[in-house]
Amino acid sequence: MTKLRFDKGDYLNVGGQPLAGTSFVNWMKLLIKNRFHIDWQFLPKAAYVTIMILITTPFRISEKRKFDKKLEDVKIAPLLFIVGHWRSGTTFLHYLMGQDKGLAYVSTFETMAPGVFLGSEKMFKGIVKSHLPEKRPMDDLEMEADLPYEEEYAIANLSLYSFYHGWYFPRRIDHYFKQQVTFEGVESETIEKWRQVYSYFLKKITYKNNGKRIMLKSLVNTGKIKLLLEVFPDAKFIHIYRNPYKVYLSTWKLYKKILPMFSFQHVKIEQFDKLIIKFYKELYTKYFEEKKLIPKENLVEIRYEDFVKEPIKTLESVYKKLGLNGFEEAKPTLEKYVKKHKNYNPDTYTLDESTKKKIYKEWEFAFKEFGYAE
Repeated sequence: MTKLRFDKGDYLNVGGQPLAGTSFVNWMKLLIKNRFHIDWQFLPKAAYVTIMILITTPFRISEKRKFDKKLEDVKIAPLLFIVGHWRSGTTFLHYLMGQDKGLAYVSTFETMAPGVFLGSEKMFKGIVKSHLPEKRPMDDLEMEADLPYEEEYAIANLSLYSFYHGWYFPRRIDHYFKQQVTFEGVESETIEKWRQVYSYFLKKITYKNNGKRIMLKSLVNTGKIKLLLEVFPDAKFIHIYRNPYKVYLSTWKLYKKILPMFSFQHVKIEQFDKLIIKFYKELYTKYFEEKKLIPKENLVEIRYEDFVKEPIKTLESVYKKLGLNGFEEAKPTLEKYVKKHKNYNPDTYTLDESTKKKIYKEWEFAFKEFGYAE
C-alpha cells in the first residue's frame, strides 16, 4: 500500500498543530488512548505541543478560577448551525455570514486557545497569528486569527470527544468517526460528557460576545442533528450541499493538505480513499434520517452552485426563511465581502470513468436526494 506523501519540511512545521492549545491532562489521555504511537519524524511536533501546554497551563488555571463561576449563569441564545459535508462551500458561507455584526462566531484564535481566550487573549493571539498561513491550504481562502473557524478544533483541545483527533492520529480515524460523529456503541455517559464540554465552550463564547446568537460551523454536526436538538431545541440549521463528484475530489485535496500539518502518524492512501467514501455515506445517511426532526421553519437547505452564483440573493432568502433579523443592516458589508472575492476561482477537477462509477455506486442515494445527474 502507498503511503501519503509528506515533505521533509512538514515534519518541522510544528506551529500548525492545533493541539498546542490543549491541556496537559487532555494531551496525556490522548497519548495513552493512542498508545503513544507517534512516528519518530513527528516528534518535533509532539515536543512543540508539550512545550506550549506547559507555557499556557498557569494561564488556563487562572482563567478557570476567574470565569467558571460567572459562566454558570450564562444563557446560550438559540444557535445557528451551518452543516454539510467537508468541501461543500461551508467556509465561504461561514465567512460571509461572519460579516453580520449581529451574529457572534467562534474565531480561529478561540478554537486554538479555548482555555485562555477570555483572560489572556493579548498574550497568546500573536503566537497563533504567527503560525497561521496567509491562505487556507485546501482552498486559498484567507486565514486569520479573528475570522470564523470550526468549533470542533476547540472541542478537541478541551476534551477527548472530537472527531478531529482522528486527523492527529489518523490510523484510528475510523474509530473517532464512529465515536464522535455517528456515536456507534457509545455509552450515554460519554455523550453526556460531550454535551457538558460543548455547552461549556459555547457559554464562554456567549459570555465574550454579550449574549449574541452564535453562528457555528462544524461539519461533524451534520451527523448529530438529533443530539443537538435534544440539547438546543430552538436551534436553526443551514445545510449546504454540493455535487458529490466535486466533494469527493476536494475532500481528497483537504486530506492531502491538512494531514502533513496535523498528523503525528503516516497513513496509507488506499485506507483513506475507502474512509472518505464511507464517511460521506454514513454522515448523509444519518443526516437524511435526522433532519426530519428539525421544525420546518428552522431548516434551510441551499445548493452550493446556486449560492456561489448569487450569494447575496441566496443569503437574503436564508434570513427570511429562518426568521433571522438584521439582513438589511448587514447587506452593505456582505456585498463588500462578495465584491472582494469576485475573482476567486475554485479548483477544477477531472474524474476518470472508473472513479466516477465507483463514487456514483457508493453515493447514488445522495445524487438522487440532491438532484445531481450521474
